[in-house]
Amino acid sequence: MKTLKKANIGQCVTGLLLLTSLTACTEWNSHPVVVDQNFGRAYHNMVKNQTLYPEHGQNDKPTLGMDGQKAQGIIKAYRQPASGKLEDAKQAVTNFGVDSGN
Repeated sequence: MKTLKKANIGQCVTGLLLLTSLTACTEWNSHPVVVDQNFGRAYHNMVKNQTLYPEHGQNDKPTLGMDGQKAQGIIKAYRQPASGKLEDAKQAVTNFGVDSGN
């Protein structure tokens, strides 16, 4: 029987490791893992339950209601720093979007 040289043993070991690693890589992907039939259902139910008007998603009509100038006044009042006086805050909310005539 011939003795194997170190180079031949190294090549055999390397070949076996390569073959084993390739087999392991192909095996894990061949059988998909099913976690649960209901996976994600709780999330979708939560979103559905928190939607106030679910039928509005199918409505193509634009939402009517707030005037653009009023909305701009509300945003302007919201972005102003608080003065600390309750009466000033009430006055700003009461007069939002009203032009002062300037």
